[in-house]
Amino acid sequence: MINPTRNFVEVPDGYLYYEQHGQGQDVVLLNGGLADVRMWDSTVAWLSETARVTTWDYRDNGLSSPSYAAYSEIDDLAAVLDAAGVERAVLIGSSDGARRALGFAHRYPDRVRRVCAVAGSFGEFPDASPAEAAARVVMRAHFTRLEEILAADGIPAAAAYDVGGWCPMVNDADRRLLIGLAIANSRVLTMPVHHGEELDPPIKTRFAELKPPLSVLVGGRDFQGTQLWARRLADEAPNAELEVVQGADHMPMFSAPGEFREFLTRSLSG
Repeated sequence: MINPTRNFVEVPDGYLYYEQHGQGQDVVLLNGGLADVRMWDSTVAWLSETARVTTWDYRDNGLSSPSYAAYSEIDDLAAVLDAAGVERAVLIGSSDGARRALGFAHRYPDRVRRVCAVAGSFGEFPDASPAEAAARVVMRAHFTRLEEILAADGIPAAAAYDVGGWCPMVNDADRRLLIGLAIANSRVLTMPVHHGEELDPPIKTRFAELKPPLSVLVGGRDFQGTQLWARRLADEAPNAELEVVQGADHMPMFSAPGEFREFLTRSLSG
């Protein structure tokens, strides 16, 4: 087995940490918002047997630098790919990572073989349907309660509440892992302003313009808002297929690892 690469790449006003494991076709994993490269350990363990897998930490997460001013999320991913020697890859994005992967694929379609958008998180719906509007009411209530717990009881309690809401189907060990990652990356939770800049207009209004093929995965036990975003993405993108795993929640790599592995295996062979 080839020893993994662990390194940093300099970017304007900061630096980014990345790892590379295995050999084969290039696959790049993009974390959920309150996680870091450690969320992918179980996935990398099997995926790196047949692929060269690159993971990395966004600014304000993991071992990458904090941000204090605006920066381009897309340029950061490009810097990681260049430093890691990745010319063209399959991008696998979880939650907020799906949004970032799709934004990169829109700007640099020639560098993307496919995007696997797993439980993509995009915020408010433009021109929301009644069902989408109702789903966002539930989401806003979750975030309001999260802020209340954060103010009253601190970061560990807020992290436990947040993970419980998003990931009701994970086992106790994985729940503790996800809570620990949320605590470790709590700067994201407490920052008054998010400095990362995406496409303008944002990717959530531009699904129909995406050129690379998409594989969309969402759990049947995820928030209804996430499920509706997955359906909107699959309906609007010109070359997309949707898979719903009924027993999975927002983190199917933990709540339904077998189905998640089958989904990625099919996507990578397509």
